[in-house]
Amino acid sequence: MINAKTDLERTEELFDFLQGKVPKGCTIARKRRPLLTQDQAWTVIWYLGNLYWQVTDRIERCCVCGGLFDTGNEGESLDYGKAPYHFCDNCLGSDEYALKLRRKPANLL
Repeated sequence: MINAKTDLERTEELFDFLQGKVPKGCTIARKRRPLLTQDQAWTVIWYLGNLYWQVTDRIERCCVCGGLFDTGNEGESLDYGKAPYHFCDNCLGSDEYALKLRRKPANLL
C-alpha cells in the first residue's frame, strides 16, 4: 500500500484519531477508541514529535484557531513573551498576531 499523504495529513489523522475519530478503512470497537481532548491529543503529538519518533517536529498547532500546520510550508512561530506563540497562515492576519508582533523585543528586530 503506497501512502502518499503528507506529514501534515498523517499528523492530522493521528490528532483526529486520538480524539476518537477512526480513519476510513479502520475498524476499532467504540469502547477501545481513545477519547482525548484537543489539548491532550496535541500533547501526545508534541511529545512524539520532540522525540523524532514517527511524527515530524515541523507540525505545530496554531495557538489562535487550534488547527495543525506544517511550519515548513506555512505559518509563523513567535517564541517570545506570553502565548500565543504559533500562528497558521489563516491566523497571520489576526489581532493576536498583530499584537504579538508589536510586542517583539528590540533584540529580536
